[in-house]
Amino acid sequence: MNGLILELSAVEDKIIDNKKMYSFEIHKRMSEILKIDKREELRVSNIFGELFNESIKLEKGEKYKIRVITKTQEIFLKLQDQLFQLAINKENLVIGDGIFQLVGIITKNDTWCGEYDFDKEMKALDVGTLSFYEKVNLKIVNPILVKGKSIFGFEKILKIILQNVEEDTGFETQEMEESILNSITIKRELYREKRVNLLNDEIKKVYLGDIELVLQGYYGKMLLIFLQYVKYVGVGEFREYGFGEIISRS
Repeated sequence: MNGLILELSAVEDKIIDNKKMYSFEIHKRMSEILKIDKREELRVSNIFGELFNESIKLEKGEKYKIRVITKTQEIFLKLQDQLFQLAINKENLVIGDGIFQLVGIITKNDTWCGEYDFDKEMKALDVGTLSFYEKVNLKIVNPILVKGKSIFGFEKILKIILQNVEEDTGFETQEMEESILNSITIKRELYREKRVNLLNDEIKKVYLGDIELVLQGYYGKMLLIFLQYVKYVGVGEFREYGFGEIISRS
């Protein structure tokens, strides 16, 4: 998997309707550019800082950022090529009602960008990690949705992480929940409720927050690998469109 940030400059002043989530338009446009049929092969963010706003005010010449994540190296290379063509030809990038020029690509950033190989990390995991010990801080940046509702509480979140990892990778995780919980200490959980109008007013209330964990031993290390994985792919429903964003820092 590869993640990068596109820096875009607005070509004209425009008010974008964000009630249906502009990230859906971003995903649609990037999928068209890359000729992708399966939505899960690509993940995008909304314009940074705009997820909860009902409208997005674009100002001519101002710069905006979006995050794009590809599941395979093949798609990533295709993305690089298409972005290079856009930049060198100074073509406009039309996303829904927004018209942009691509002015920058960020590939190195500890929080948002980089490359991650889940299979490689899992193959490197062995019983020699029994002495593993690490403190991890998690930040829920965008709400985690399950059955159309925002969830909170690490044990609930862990269930969804395990489900998503198994669905995406085929690695069986459901029998590991108890072992993982026995290998971690939840030091602190702090959540805040936010009133919103998301997805055409279908979602009125979400939870964001911070979680402090101590991970130990083999299953603690395994959880760290899962947390690094979901940093790229997200957690829960609509993660292809920027929901379920969790940042982990050690």
